[in-house]
Amino acid sequence: MRLRNLVVLILILVAVFSFNKIKNRFLVEFQSNTKTSVSHSVYNEADEGVNYISIYEAWNNQKFSHGDYFPGTAFRVYQFRMFLEIFSEEPLFWKGLGLNASQAKLIEKEKKYELYPGYGSFNFHNQYVQNFAELGCIGFALLIAILFLNIKTAIKHKNFMHISFAILMISLFLTESFLWRQKGVLFFISFYCLFHIKEDKTPLKI
Repeated sequence: MRLRNLVVLILILVAVFSFNKIKNRFLVEFQSNTKTSVSHSVYNEADEGVNYISIYEAWNNQKFSHGDYFPGTAFRVYQFRMFLEIFSEEPLFWKGLGLNASQAKLIEKEKKYELYPGYGSFNFHNQYVQNFAELGCIGFALLIAILFLNIKTAIKHKNFMHISFAILMISLFLTESFLWRQKGVLFFISFYCLFHIKEDKTPLKI
């Protein structure tokens, strides 16, 4: 009881002291002050001269400037837009551009749209898009097959932990190129294999 009360108290204190930061972050991502788009009106003194890019601007602007800042959601929208442009310009449908070859294309787009140097060094931040861009439809189909098998097995065995893992991976891949990092690959493979180990129920012969 004491341990449980202590944990609850710590969680409440953390929530109270971090509330303003969490609230401000959500405002930066989603606050709307225009009739046509999600735009940002959060102001901090440290942000003097910084222009927060909205989702609408990330999708439509033909030019940016070095004073533009992309919040997480807007940046992922911009990256998906770049993928569609690269897809229309390069024959990547079947084989893709090659492993990590999309980075050079994103750097070219950074220069074309005059983004602040460094934005082009980020990957697509979407595992599905990353697979399609670099491994083509075959690599994309393999990823979908792996995730489908994972969730199917989890539901079949009615394993809550496995179902949670499967849903977490499906949703995480929407916002991060998780398998393009060593830690991500190690995490995914380890848990994927552990959850798919078949128990040998054959009785021991004495």
